[in-house]
Amino acid sequence: MLKFQNKVALVTGSGTGIGQAIAKKFVENGASVIILGRRREPLEETAKILNEIISKINSGASVKIFSGVDVSDEAGMTEMFNELRNENVTIDYVINNAGVSGPVTCFANAPLDEFKSTVGIHLTGTFWGSVQALKVMKEGGKIITISTFFTEERPLEQRPYRFRSPYTAAQGAKNRLAELMSWELTDKGIISIATNPGPVHSDRIYKTVYPKAAAEFMRVGGFEDLVPEEVDAANKELLPLLGEDDNTIKEGILAAAKKLAGGKDVQKTTQTFTNLLNKIQNIAEKVQNNTSHMIANQEFLSQTQVAESVLNLCDDEIAKIINGKVIPGDRVFYPV
Repeated sequence: MLKFQNKVALVTGSGTGIGQAIAKKFVENGASVIILGRRREPLEETAKILNEIISKINSGASVKIFSGVDVSDEAGMTEMFNELRNENVTIDYVINNAGVSGPVTCFANAPLDEFKSTVGIHLTGTFWGSVQALKVMKEGGKIITISTFFTEERPLEQRPYRFRSPYTAAQGAKNRLAELMSWELTDKGIISIATNPGPVHSDRIYKTVYPKAAAEFMRVGGFEDLVPEEVDAANKELLPLLGEDDNTIKEGILAAAKKLAGGKDVQKTTQTFTNLLNKIQNIAEKVQNNTSHMIANQEFLSQTQVAESVLNLCDDEIAKIINGKVIPGDRVFYPV
């Protein structure tokens, strides 16, 4: 019998990335899964992958999709768990995985709506989702929260992630919430653990976080003859070009120059924007390289390795030992 046969796991943000990897690992070990997220297409593709695994191992498990569910949406989350309760579904494992990078900019420059959105998904979503999950959980259930540990108040070991104040604030509070839940759910026999996997291979990091951090360095100080406001406007046009083919990048830079030249020479602006994008890419690559050299084995974890660690935390004996703990896997002094 597979380890998680006849068990049910609910994984938030499970259409792509780490959430999808966790759902796959549960299914490979016999569990049925409930997957949810804001976009239908990734969830349907994930469900196809999961059902293929179920058919291959003949576990008799099932996959249930809730598309269009945003964890920060109180009504949507409440409705989903009410539906599960009405269907007499019992959930054994809730994996609070959904997350966003949030704005990558100086504290004073962070838009309020993006702050609220980041906190809403990471913190409010974890809180309300866990509260509602109690409707369909029983003794022995486990709530595992994917968090980040570099927000802890240990100046000799960790420090907040520069340029990411909404994310940092939400993660610190989320860790405290996970600890609190372990105390307050004792009478229900439900375990709460938070875990930080540390740096993980992810398009979000390579295509979003690192380049945005590099772009923020350029915005703060200006670049060549561009003042910070002009750099900010250029960054919004240029960053989406990273990872595209050369022709798309050249065309995109030219379009940005024509749009933002503001009476300046378009050819000169095009060259400035080309230099700016190259500088951003160079800094982003240095940040990534520096980060890897601050890890003992210089290796980011794969998403599959993160999923494996989450399933280990769901083991009955291990979970009892570390109930209420924030399990830090992050040994990194972040260079940004």
